[in-house]
This record gives sequence, C-alpha cells and structure tokens, in this order.
Amino acid sequence: MTATPMLRPALPSRRAEPQQTAYRPTARLTLKLLASALVGAAITLVLWQDRSHSPASKTSAPVAGDIDSQETVVYPSARLRLRHPDIDREAETADTEAEPGEIPSNFPRRVHTLTFTPPVRYVGGARKDNPLAGKQLRYLIGTDSLGRAGDDEIVEVSYDTSRPARRGISIAYCNLFDERNTGRYGPYLKSSDTAKEYNEGQIDPRGPGWEKNLREQFALRKQQGFEYIELDNPDAYAAKDVIGAIDLAAAYGLKVIAKNPLLLEKGAASYVAHPNVYGIIVERGAGGAAEVEALRRKAGKPHLPTWFVAFGAGRSWAGSVASKAKRYRNMGVTYSSAGEYGNSIDILAPSESTGSTGPESM
Repeated sequence: MTATPMLRPALPSRRAEPQQTAYRPTARLTLKLLASALVGAAITLVLWQDRSHSPASKTSAPVAGDIDSQETVVYPSARLRLRHPDIDREAETADTEAEPGEIPSNFPRRVHTLTFTPPVRYVGGARKDNPLAGKQLRYLIGTDSLGRAGDDEIVEVSYDTSRPARRGISIAYCNLFDERNTGRYGPYLKSSDTAKEYNEGQIDPRGPGWEKNLREQFALRKQQGFEYIELDNPDAYAAKDVIGAIDLAAAYGLKVIAKNPLLLEKGAASYVAHPNVYGIIVERGAGGAAEVEALRRKAGKPHLPTWFVAFGAGRSWAGSVASKAKRYRNMGVTYSSAGEYGNSIDILAPSESTGSTGPESM
C-alpha cells in the first residue's frame, strides 16, 4: 500500500507583494508633491494679498486678465522724479492720515510755468473813455485870465496861473526850459533858437537841473489841483528825454498833452503812443491835419484828441487846416486875435464822427 503523502495547507501566494511594494514609494511621492503644491499656493496667496495692500502695488502694472477695471492708472514718470527729486523724498515721509479735503503732502505738486513778456512801454490802443474827446480847447497860455469856458470845454492856463478854471477841464502849462532863465537848473545848452527868442534857459537833460526843474513844476501843479499838463518845447530834446519827463509826470499823477510831436521826427510815434499822453496840440509850422492823422494811426491812437492853434499871421493857416481837419475825428482849430494866445476863437469844433464842419467864427 502506497502511503499517501501528507498535504500541507496552501500558503498565500507572494507574487502580488512585489507589486504592492513598488506602488508605495510612488504614492508617497505623489502625496508629497501635492502637499508641496498646496503649501506653495497658500504662501503665494498670502504674499499676493500683502502686496496688493502695500503702497508699492499702486504703482505696479495692472493684471493682464483684469478686464473689469475701467480706471486709468497714472504712473510716476522717471523723468519727473529726476527733475523733481523732492517729490520722492516727501512721498517717503508723507502723512497718510490727512484730514478730509486736505491735499496729501505726497501729492505731486503743480508745476508753475512762468512766461516772460518783454515790457511794452507804449500802449497802441486809443482810450475810448478819454474825457477830452469831442471837446474844444481854449488855448490861453498868453494871459493870466481863465476866460469863460463852458462845462464841455477845455482851458489851458498860463505858466503863472495858479488854479484850474471853475468849469470844464483845465490843462496847466509847463516848460521843459527854464521859463524865467533863472540859472538854477544848470548846466544849460545853447542849441535852441526858441530858447534864445523867448530868453529861456535850455536845460541840459544830462545834468541835475533837468529833473529838478520838472519836479518843482509837477509838485506845484499837483498841489494846485491840476490833472493835465502840457510840456512845451519838446522839439529841443531827444525823444527819450521827453518820454522820461512824461514818465516822471505820471509818477505825480499828471496826464500829459503832447506839443508839436511831428517836430521830433523819428521819435514822434513813440512820443504820441506813450500811455500817459491824452491829447495833441499843434502850432503853425508843426504839421497839418493829414500828417497828424497819419501820426495818430502809426502810434495806434487814431482818435486821440488833437487841436491846432494859431495867432497873429496864422489866421489863413488855421482856415486851411480846418478845411482838411473836418475829415477826421477829434480835430479842432482855434485862432487868437489878441496877441500870442491871449484869446481863443473857434475855427473848427472837434467832432467824434467824420465829415462835420463845425462852427466858424471870428
């Protein structure tokens, strides 16, 4: 009898064990990578949130995917920081707790632009509110009488007259010469025939007596209550000296009437264009209506009040000027039959419109 071999219980197969052992390291690696990714994402999120609330983030570029924002972001320019380094320094120490409505100290300063305009000495535009416009002049520098001027007339008084007329507007006669030839305003020049004829001193404008003579007259006329003055004999001097005298008169609050400006030749337009010149007086031999009209336009004052005055043998000249002056605005003509400006007779009354002949009387 054959012995039957003893059967041993079957042992579990170990073929699957090597496969399980092989997958374990892979699973652990995957878990580690996933955990690392989660930790990295968390750190990134924290850093991004901190950065978004930091002041520096306000100057960073917007996220490319942020298409909901419609605001315009203004970035500080590197050129601006170079030109204005104080802005950056102030931004570092700025007080972030500014009061409501208060401009923060780190707010970029407005750059003030300075425009330099060369000073313009002569204003070309005519004064529309010139109170002398349309009024007739009574040129009475040869008498101490104030005459009988009306409310709508102008009276020019003599060197020795000490007060304005009671009615109308008064102009005080002043002289660039030493009126009495006192010798107190030297040094003197000897080039003027008019100074010799009237025995007046032609003062040298480069000497101290020039300004002394002017200041004494201006202070007196201002004290006497005059607003307007005439500066006689300007043709004996250079235009710059005459203009300096007009500037000085303005400092005293006195307005100037230009005398015989065409005799200054090259300086005539500058003389008339001066902003402190309010009218023109022209004597016989110092130009006609057409010439003065051209001068007024060149000076930029086409309607500047102008009066032509004559005496003695100047009666026919006055009539001739009047026939042409009536074509222009604000031109009047008078004649004196009582010596050198001892009275005033109307030949042409000024008009603020063209084509007016005006009254004529003797």
